[in-house]
Amino acid sequence: MSVYESIMNGLGEALEYAKGDTSKARETTVTVTQAQNSMTFGLSAFDVAKWLIAYNNSQENTDLLTDLKLQKLLYYAQGIAIKYTGKALFNENIVAWEFGPVVPEVYNKYKNYGKNPIDEPIIMPNFGDNDVEVILKDVHEDYGQYSAFKLVEMTHNETPWKETPKNNIISLDKMREFFAR
Repeated sequence: MSVYESIMNGLGEALEYAKGDTSKARETTVTVTQAQNSMTFGLSAFDVAKWLIAYNNSQENTDLLTDLKLQKLLYYAQGIAIKYTGKALFNENIVAWEFGPVVPEVYNKYKNYGKNPIDEPIIMPNFGDNDVEVILKDVHEDYGQYSAFKLVEMTHNETPWKETPKNNIISLDKMREFFAR
């Protein structure tokens, strides 16, 4: 059963719950939660951002990350995770903004840096999942070499951003389709 079907069944069962039958409502909550958990690593975009910043800052001969570049690395991390595992790396939405894909919650945390590098001391989270670290290291190696503006240019030429109206959520399905190539 797809997540959509689970949710639709859950809505019908919620009506039963409202009428007094709670057994199916509890069962549906468990089913939907299990389906969602199997489709995501369940990480926070903040923790992924912290990992990327800490890892980047620990590497020799790399520039510190700006918020703009961090946003693009989060987008690529999400896409690469979907490509290789079928799972979203983090739960927060990615939105199509003027300068490309952005996780608004992470942007708001680091926006005060403006064009300057994020230079606060950050402890690298330990995800306890080797797949996550392999994905993030690959993303850093493959995309971290580019400037923020090169990454903006790249994302502007990719269908997930191009086909999403500005200020709308870039769907995981669009990302899945694009990164599967």
